[in-house]
Amino acid sequence: MRNSDAGFTLFEVLGAVAILAIVYTTLSGVAMHWLRSEGESRRLLEASLVADLEVSEFELELDTGVAPELGITESENEDGLKLTWEVTPLQTKIFKTALEQEQERNAKNPTTQSLPVPTAPTGAADTLTPPFLRVELRVSWLEAGAERSVTRTLFAVDEDAASKFAATGVLAEAASESEEP
Repeated sequence: MRNSDAGFTLFEVLGAVAILAIVYTTLSGVAMHWLRSEGESRRLLEASLVADLEVSEFELELDTGVAPELGITESENEDGLKLTWEVTPLQTKIFKTALEQEQERNAKNPTTQSLPVPTAPTGAADTLTPPFLRVELRVSWLEAGAERSVTRTLFAVDEDAASKFAATGVLAEAASESEEP
């Protein structure tokens, strides 16, 4: 006969401890995942804010007439974020270099006489830099052994190159060619 006032048996206590261990293990895993996600979100937000600040400073420099250098520039800020700027000319049909346009015209109609290649008024080069630039900022960092990044892309006008294009009439020629059937 069993006495109901005696309490729990050893198996009942071990079963309860096992159930609590499983629950606590699951809860600690969820808590660790939440903390990791919160840290990643915080770092992503920080990188986004840095990228936005850098882009706004870049735009202020553009407003003062300072054109960016073509190519890739890398730096690192005090928070350990790596900033990579990539400035490339935006090549479109209208903004091809004058030499490329002449080569295309001659290839279409080889029997005609070569047209002169327009050059910059300063006589600096046979080819002109397109006035539009594609600027990409990549803010990257290492997290949990993997590289994460935030990218901002913007487009800029090199006013110096735009004035050279306008002076040579390349844009007018390209526009008239694009209107022809």
